[in-house]
Amino acid sequence: MEYILGFGSPHKALKAEEILKKAGIGFRLLPVPKVLDSSCGLVILVNDAALEGAKKALVGSGLPPRNVYRKEGEEYVKV
Repeated sequence: MEYILGFGSPHKALKAEEILKKAGIGFRLLPVPKVLDSSCGLVILVNDAALEGAKKALVGSGLPPRNVYRKEGEEYVKV
């Protein structure tokens, strides 16, 4: 299972990228899926094994995700 972590701005997503790299957590930085937002933004994609560690690292650094979605096929379900 894959999860999308949204932050509300590209700047915050890039900061999240830095935090997760330092924490050694696997992730991918991607454009916001069009079904979630039509703007040009960035999100973090993590698998289910990395989700809790990613959230903990981000919250501990003062940058909690604004939204978390679970990818189910071509759809995204807000968690």
